[in-house]
Amino acid sequence: MFKRVVLFLLFTAMFLLDAGRGFSQIAELSKLESNLPLIKDSIRYVNTLNRIAMLSHLRYRDSCLYYARKAKQISLRHNYSKGIADAKNCEAIYYVSLNNYLSAKYFNDALQLYKSIGDQENVCQVLMNIGVLISVSKNEDRGLDYMNEAFEKSKSLKNDSIRSIIIGNLLGIDTSMKQDRFDALFKEGKRIAEKYKDDRMILYYEASEGRRLYQEGEKGKGMEMLLKSLHSAERLGFETVKVWIYGPLSDMMLDEGKHEEAMDYLKKGIEESEKYGYAEFYLGFAEKLYQHYKDHNEPEKAYHYVSLLLAKQNSIAAAADKSGYNYLNYALRENENEELKDKASSRRKTIALLSCLFALSVALLFLVYRSLRNKREHGKTQQKLHEITLMQNAGLQQTNHFNTMLISVIAHDVRQPFSTIVMLSSVFNDDVDLLTEEEKLGIMKELAETSQKSLSFMDGLLEWIKSKKTGFEYQPEKLLIRDLIFEANTFFKIAQEKKQIKLVLDIPSATTVLAHKQMLLFILRNILNNATKFSPAEGVIHIDLAEDEEHMVIRIKDQGAGMSQEQIGQLFMAGSGDLEQNENNGAGLALSISYEMAMIMNAKISVTSELGNGAVFYISLKN
Repeated sequence: MFKRVVLFLLFTAMFLLDAGRGFSQIAELSKLESNLPLIKDSIRYVNTLNRIAMLSHLRYRDSCLYYARKAKQISLRHNYSKGIADAKNCEAIYYVSLNNYLSAKYFNDALQLYKSIGDQENVCQVLMNIGVLISVSKNEDRGLDYMNEAFEKSKSLKNDSIRSIIIGNLLGIDTSMKQDRFDALFKEGKRIAEKYKDDRMILYYEASEGRRLYQEGEKGKGMEMLLKSLHSAERLGFETVKVWIYGPLSDMMLDEGKHEEAMDYLKKGIEESEKYGYAEFYLGFAEKLYQHYKDHNEPEKAYHYVSLLLAKQNSIAAAADKSGYNYLNYALRENENEELKDKASSRRKTIALLSCLFALSVALLFLVYRSLRNKREHGKTQQKLHEITLMQNAGLQQTNHFNTMLISVIAHDVRQPFSTIVMLSSVFNDDVDLLTEEEKLGIMKELAETSQKSLSFMDGLLEWIKSKKTGFEYQPEKLLIRDLIFEANTFFKIAQEKKQIKLVLDIPSATTVLAHKQMLLFILRNILNNATKFSPAEGVIHIDLAEDEEHMVIRIKDQGAGMSQEQIGQLFMAGSGDLEQNENNGAGLALSISYEMAMIMNAKISVTSELGNGAVFYISLKN
């Protein structure tokens, strides 16, 4: 047979709750959806929701997440462990191409639940899924450990249909497998797929064999076999198989010199990947199209596809942010595990120490009557030490909270602009010959603006850090309000121009205020950032002020979607989130820091808003 040709690169398409009868799964999905309103039993209803979620991920992935979350909510109310495990497994599959860390979390949660209820078939399935996820994340050895464990456990299953999929993934991951074992496993996997009439897996094996024939010189037969698999996938409604086949077909067409046909397959791949939510396919097709047009000196088309590629990467990054679970959460969780180990070790030492102290106390009891006065003094000393310890613990907790806030802000607000700088620099360096002068100037301008914005943000952040340290002395200075607002708004001009947002400033040029420049700039930037971000296209940001003998109030009004009273109540709380996402911790902390800076300057920040009527931020300063 053959080896390495199989290359089941599109692993996510092979995640199944149970294998068998691929074509009937489409009919089953329609039947389940139509019968769902008729089901009255809660457990049966949950099982149906999870089955729909699993089948949906092969076609429209958003439906997979919708049904899985609905099933999990009901399962939690009924304490139904299998329902919770199935739902978490579906959630993990949905996030495979969007957020590896969140996907791994859900897979591990599902695995522990399946083990606790003795569901060996699904234990094998989740072990396989974890192995694939880890391998895709460039840790092939660790991924292979999980895959081999799934392979061995599946041997004892009464219903061994899952082995066809496990074998397919194992062949794609184990690069050190000997040829004779590879051939034997390939035959076994295909035999199991045929035994259970699993049309989807049969097509995968046949398409892989066609690819092997082409690479070994039987080009006509190999291409014919692959085209036959494509037509079967289209007829049976197997979108994942069809989109996967576009890749090797485009390679064959390029090898034959049929560039137009090759590009047609890649363009179909992009179109259908976008339609069905296959982000991993989309990135591969877009990169191939970009590289082809770049190599053939067609800059306009190359620029178009590199733009699509960058846009999709940005949308995946945004989805990871929206999920609220990223590398920072993953790293902190690992740190928590280490801390738990340290605490366990500390407890063992404490028990040993307490045992020694107990023995010593028994030996010294007879001396107590002669040391009453010393005991009283000792008690006072212990009380003082206890108070000192409590104060130190409180200080350590405050420092730890401060450091966590600082890490979150840096992870959100500093990492993002640097990522933008790296991405823009890469486009400029790699594709400089493809860009017009106007595009080059635009990239350089955006690089400069992003860099300046990062430096200015760090200045404000450093001032906040200084204010948290002992010995900080608040030193206000006389500032021209109008000039300060223009300086703060510098970083949002490009975004405002793109959205055609108009900034209206009704403040006399000579108006001054006594405040700390960097702190006030930090506050203004955060409010202007949110106003620009949430204002509609062609909106207006209006800034004016009102003053009396004691106070000056700067009012910043936007025309965004507005906020509920509940959102306003939590807006300036640390870790509450930004105006739109409760899970976007960095932006929410920036508003919390702004609130603290205002307090240091004896100022106050407040907001009024109604849903649909925008928001008005007020900065009240001493006149």
